[in-house]
Amino acid sequence: MSGKRIAALIPLLLALLLPGGCGGQPHSTEESTMKGHWESITQEEARERMKRQDGHLIVDVRRKDEYEAGHIPGAIRVTNEEIGTEQPAELPDLDRILLIYCRSGRRSKEAAEKLARIGYTHIYEFGGILEWTGATVAGGDPGEVPTGSPETLTAPAPSTSNCTAVLTFDSFDGGGPEYEFVTDEPDVITWETVKEYARADHADLDGAAYTVTVTVRALKEGSATFTVMARSPIADNYDAAYYVTVDGVLNVTVSEPVVYEVINGTRVTDEVIRPAPELVIEANGRVLYAHLEDNPSAKAFLEILSHEGEVEVAMHDYGNFEKTGPLPWSLPRGDEDLTTVPGDVILYQGSQICIYYDTNRYSLTRLARIGSATREELLEIFGSGDVTVTFHVEWGE
Repeated sequence: MSGKRIAALIPLLLALLLPGGCGGQPHSTEESTMKGHWESITQEEARERMKRQDGHLIVDVRRKDEYEAGHIPGAIRVTNEEIGTEQPAELPDLDRILLIYCRSGRRSKEAAEKLARIGYTHIYEFGGILEWTGATVAGGDPGEVPTGSPETLTAPAPSTSNCTAVLTFDSFDGGGPEYEFVTDEPDVITWETVKEYARADHADLDGAAYTVTVTVRALKEGSATFTVMARSPIADNYDAAYYVTVDGVLNVTVSEPVVYEVINGTRVTDEVIRPAPELVIEANGRVLYAHLEDNPSAKAFLEILSHEGEVEVAMHDYGNFEKTGPLPWSLPRGDEDLTTVPGDVILYQGSQICIYYDTNRYSLTRLARIGSATREELLEIFGSGDVTVTFHVEWGE
């Protein structure tokens, strides 16, 4: 399958930009766990560093299809998920300067942390390409630029408003893809399509180019999969599945697509993987990720953070087993008899948020859980006194 062609024909959907937070803070842990060093810098600082003749490498830690759809010129690809405990073959020099980015800033931080543990000493993480205002190129090799022929058509970024999301697809007469649209939740969303030719004399042309604009509109609160089926006699056939969420006031959020190659009318992969929201917790220059619970309290928390972007909470130590602080608003309670474990993110009395680093039994509502966190690790991050903690949401792949 031609990754370039698929990536070029699918629009880059920027429906929800959630802040990732880069504060120029160095990151390190105890000597026993961290061999190297990494640091978050701003994208402006990254651009300045890219101008230097210091042998640096720009490292894109996204998937292959994301890289081919558009990457920073000169960037090499080292997928975050493939970074383990050994040196990646693409990065043989532990002392080389590495400038790392991903889509939104989540995977770049994870990759930086893992590379520092391996022993790389000059790592600078600068967030996601969603916020990048510099040049990008498409294709599988650094520096490769699309030719602009019908096989490498590009689509402008769609726009969003309160109750709609707009996607734009390119095609051409005589072989360009025909698009069909379906949803599994027709009571949650509907859509309208408009086909427009680039030239008024298109009927007299061979291979006239046109665009198909799709406006997805909210009907009621809920979630749905919106699937675009592209079929062509000469180009690759594919299905692109977008995950759409509609909140209580009919704001629409649409994920980037999960793309499946279609051969002889059948998907090569037949399961749609929906991106999942993750709760991002930042304190003292460190970042933690927590998986949200499936309950009304956690869903309300997710909805508020999706609207407001982030919330800062002044938290203090309580009982030698938790950090606790007041939320600026109340959440619905779903209290039950719980025995907490380190890493639990808890709602107390509907208006207090707590991060547990030890066990306690009480009537509480669990909002999320930080994976595989120990008491010692959490105390190292949050400290023993007062701390300001920031909460926001990112959509994982």
